[in-house]
Amino acid sequence: MKGRSRPKRTRLRAQSKSRQRPTLSQRQRRKLEDDIGYRFEDEDLLTHVLTHPSLIDEFEGGARFSNQRLEFLGDRVLGLVMAEWLSLKYPKEREGYLTRILHNMVSGETCAIVGAQLNLRDYLFVDASMRNNETGNFDKAVGDAVEALIAAIYCDGGLDAAEKFIKRIWPTNRLPADPQQSQSAKTKLSDWCGANQKPYAIYEMIDRSGPDHAPVFTVKARIDGEAEAIAVGRSKQEAETAAADALLKDLTHD
Repeated sequence: MKGRSRPKRTRLRAQSKSRQRPTLSQRQRRKLEDDIGYRFEDEDLLTHVLTHPSLIDEFEGGARFSNQRLEFLGDRVLGLVMAEWLSLKYPKEREGYLTRILHNMVSGETCAIVGAQLNLRDYLFVDASMRNNETGNFDKAVGDAVEALIAAIYCDGGLDAAEKFIKRIWPTNRLPADPQQSQSAKTKLSDWCGANQKPYAIYEMIDRSGPDHAPVFTVKARIDGEAEAIAVGRSKQEAETAAADALLKDLTHD
């Protein structure tokens, strides 16, 4: 026998309450804003920053419900600020080198590191399954929230405010102190070819020996019309790097 159902008005009130957007307490908001170093004029923006898309279905939200649109914008703002920052910091480096650093500095991993500094994991609004299974997906959610946060600061206070936040909190220890030391032999060889108007190096694997658990790769690196070098390594990449290093030393030997 079925139990008596609740009155319609009670059911509607319960449904309405269950779909109410999650929010921060004033204490949480002030603590987080202190850590961020920015006070929002539009307090709703911070709520959007912390709302993960896993809640969209649960709360019957639309495209503007979660932080996805802010994440999209924040990724572009971060890229712009970081590109200018790196251009000024490394005025003598080539575009390819700057691009490699840029990719590292705006990566999801770096954003997640920033999010960990702010303890954003403790503030995110996510569904129960994600909250109970804190896997790598949670780290991605934290990184996405950082990009959303940058966009929110940009929308609330302009580009100057977003730039100040990024430059204050971004982990500069991920920047190479000496650009030349951070470049691989293959990159240095490519730069040499470009500077000397020579064709770029070609890498050819000429042998693979040894057992499957400990293979040895032999690779030839050559620049047509110039020189070539052969080296070995425990992986194809290691062998190519060693061959590039040997070839570069031969080309630059006085």
